[in-house]
Amino acid sequence: MNSEAACPQELYCPVAPRMSPFADALDAYVADWMASSGMHKRPDQLGRHCRSGYGTFAARVCPDAGWERLCLYARWLAFGFFYDDEFFDESDSPDQGLAAADAAMAAISVFMPDGLPPLCRWADIDRRHRLSVPLKLLEETREVAGAEQFGRFCNQMTLWFYSYLYEPAFRSTGKLPTLAGYITNRLYNIASAPYVTLSEIVAGCAVSAEELSRPDVRLLSSLAAYQMAWCNDIHSAIREASVNNLIVNLPSLLRSNGGAGARPAMTEAVRIHDETMDSYLRLEETVRSGAPATLLHYLDILRTWMRGHYDWCRRTARYSAPAAADAASQAAPVVERGRHERTRP
Repeated sequence: MNSEAACPQELYCPVAPRMSPFADALDAYVADWMASSGMHKRPDQLGRHCRSGYGTFAARVCPDAGWERLCLYARWLAFGFFYDDEFFDESDSPDQGLAAADAAMAAISVFMPDGLPPLCRWADIDRRHRLSVPLKLLEETREVAGAEQFGRFCNQMTLWFYSYLYEPAFRSTGKLPTLAGYITNRLYNIASAPYVTLSEIVAGCAVSAEELSRPDVRLLSSLAAYQMAWCNDIHSAIREASVNNLIVNLPSLLRSNGGAGARPAMTEAVRIHDETMDSYLRLEETVRSGAPATLLHYLDILRTWMRGHYDWCRRTARYSAPAAADAASQAAPVVERGRHERTRP
């Protein structure tokens, strides 16, 4: 379905890049933490995680946070990527659908309210799901988050893990999701909601629940999530095609639905991304007018997240694949525009 892939061209993201000076130190810290926490099943998996730059990712999306909070953020990122590889898209389980359901419920149990009967908590007897790791991270997060932020983060993490059940259900039938179904699920499966909330927490953003619930702000947050989703799909398509051609993403579904080749499908995915970014910027201009300082801080976080995620996607080894070099040699060269040059603080 997705055996061919075309390297993505540069995406439209006219936001100034930023990065914490802790990036390199964070990468080393996360590599040590993943090794000591058992966040891998095989040595080659640990190597790939360590080369992926999760610390740099955190440094890009939370450039103003202090060291301790950046370490917390980077560990949450690493945990999420570990679960994604171990139990979902790249799982080597012979019954992937069942393994995904088990892993999703195990993870969801972490975010259930305290005080429920013990049987409500997943018993990780064989430590396969590494639940001690997110439980510790959650306790650390509770210490620095406001009550509303913490509750929102737990609910968003729960919804994220539920969204992982959609694609394995289709894979078990050999059928593809509909484009509409995929797009609906992708709003939650991209995990922007919990990780943006976590950015609020580590950045000390005091945006209120009332401000976030405004219809225009909800729409803006969704547009940001879709920008991140299409950016991720575009950059991960080559890797996903090389490891499992049943993994779906926006380029592969556009190709399957329209009967186009890999390159036209990728071009269309880029167009969709760029239009989403443009819609975000136009709405953001309206929302910023007269917005209080707390909401402006939240909008700055969204901007930094979109740009930081984009820059990380373009450079991370996580999305490299054996076929990528051949595909890149056949693709049009990437043109680096001046406004997108990487800068350090």
